[in-house]
Amino acid sequence: MYGSGRSAETHGRAAEAARSGSHTRPGGEVPVPEAEEWLDVVRPDGSPTGRRLTRADVHRRGAWHRTRTVWVVLTHGPDAPALVLQQRGLAKDTWPGRLDASSAGHLRPGDADAWRELHEELGLRPRRGPLLRLGERRSQVSHPNGVVDRELQDLWLWLAPHTLADLRPARGEVAALLSVRLAHAAALARTDERGAAAPRPAAAVLPARRLTPDGRLTAAAVLPADLPPGMRPYTAHIAALARQALDGNPTPTYDPTFDA
Repeated sequence: MYGSGRSAETHGRAAEAARSGSHTRPGGEVPVPEAEEWLDVVRPDGSPTGRRLTRADVHRRGAWHRTRTVWVVLTHGPDAPALVLQQRGLAKDTWPGRLDASSAGHLRPGDADAWRELHEELGLRPRRGPLLRLGERRSQVSHPNGVVDRELQDLWLWLAPHTLADLRPARGEVAALLSVRLAHAAALARTDERGAAAPRPAAAVLPARRLTPDGRLTAAAVLPADLPPGMRPYTAHIAALARQALDGNPTPTYDPTFDA
């Protein structure tokens, strides 16, 4: 049974769109390639410009735009509490195969579903467990392929009462989902860009569990080099904020010194 009156046929079209790197137009009629999505262009301070560009043009021109990032911490399971990292799909135009935030996506004009990307990528919506807004992060990255990504990231933390096996990574969009204990994720802050850690090199290898889109759950390891440059201290900071939330702080706040 599909919720909200969504038919099995519409669900199938949406699933195919996710596999092909496209999204469905409102109403579920026609898949839209990601590069052709329309996005609102904003100023560096977040104020609207009144202009819209396709996603491809936004990245080609380096225009500022808004995204939403949801960091998921699993509060159930053998490694709980554990931070979820997403291994990006191998066909992504930026950082293919590297580890990233649990879920992140562009904010499309008129999209009333705040958690659309989370549901598409992880197969769940934040219906249970605390959902906390952490703040806003500014990120500017120029990629070798010419993509210039300037994002204002709306940051959220979901303390999810789930295990890793409850998640459903989207085939094609997501290569795998990994869970890392919060205490281990904090070690990322003690590694340099080469992945060296002091004083114990072994701390640079983080034990993890890995879930693939076909449902295989295996033991794994996370190396600092698996994350893009600059993501390691930021990820460790998120782990620290999650620890605060679990300890009862209702307003953990992102520190902008971790902007990229």
